[in-house]
Amino acid sequence: MSDKIIRILYIEDENDHAVLIREFIKEIKNIHYEITHVLQGDKTLSTLDNDRYDVVILDLALLGEQELDIVSRVCERVPEVPVVVMTSVDDDAMAVKALQKGAEEYLVKSKLNSQALSRILTYAIMRHKGRVALQSLSLIDDLTGLYNQRGFMLYAQQQLSIAIRNKRGMILFSMQFERLDDITENFDHRYGNLVIVELANILKEAFRDSDVVARCGRNEFLAIAIESFAANNEIIITRLQEKLKDRNKQENQQYKLSLCIGKAYYDTEELCTIEELIDRAKESMIEQAKNKT
Repeated sequence: MSDKIIRILYIEDENDHAVLIREFIKEIKNIHYEITHVLQGDKTLSTLDNDRYDVVILDLALLGEQELDIVSRVCERVPEVPVVVMTSVDDDAMAVKALQKGAEEYLVKSKLNSQALSRILTYAIMRHKGRVALQSLSLIDDLTGLYNQRGFMLYAQQQLSIAIRNKRGMILFSMQFERLDDITENFDHRYGNLVIVELANILKEAFRDSDVVARCGRNEFLAIAIESFAANNEIIITRLQEKLKDRNKQENQQYKLSLCIGKAYYDTEELCTIEELIDRAKESMIEQAKNKT
């Protein structure tokens, strides 16, 4: 860890406290930290979206339900980044609640010095990386590297919660490759696997890194385009179809790739579950398949 810069996002409303933390950081010699201070507010979460950080320090004056909700929101926004809660409240019960909300560590300011801060940040980062790695083993599809069904449901629910809170729409896509049986019959199952991997790679290119894309069946895929308007679905589908067309134009292709695509838009004025959105998208996909015949 000492060979790289550890980027800290420090979220706190008091500039005096930020100065103190910076002084502690300067005293740490064996690790190079870079700290960015932002105030709590509407722009805090967008800061997490726009820049990458190795750890978040969330400095809270109190630890009531409202403050604990902030912990949840930050952890939901960046599940891959450890969150360390710092407060002047030395309360074991509140510490447990903060950890239950997703925080990796709980710091009490009166017990803080540069060595303690460095040790806790180091352990928080290492422990969180280990947890994320273990979690990803059960959330990732082995063949494609996309999320599996379990991973999709976990992150899709997080994105739905964010969409509800921020009143921003999102689009859920259900996609199916219908000719997989023909390919495996005419060639063998290895070609079938190659088809699935090719399709997965095209989906990775067509969707943004911030979107959630998954393989949820033998030849079925799901994707969520976050912070999208209803009109965006045609843009995304067109982009995806163009990438499929470009692939099929290449020479010496033994089979063509195509997807049957259904979609469901989440309207911020409605209340629904991820399962309901998936059902709507699948109904749309089935309708599209009928129109092809």
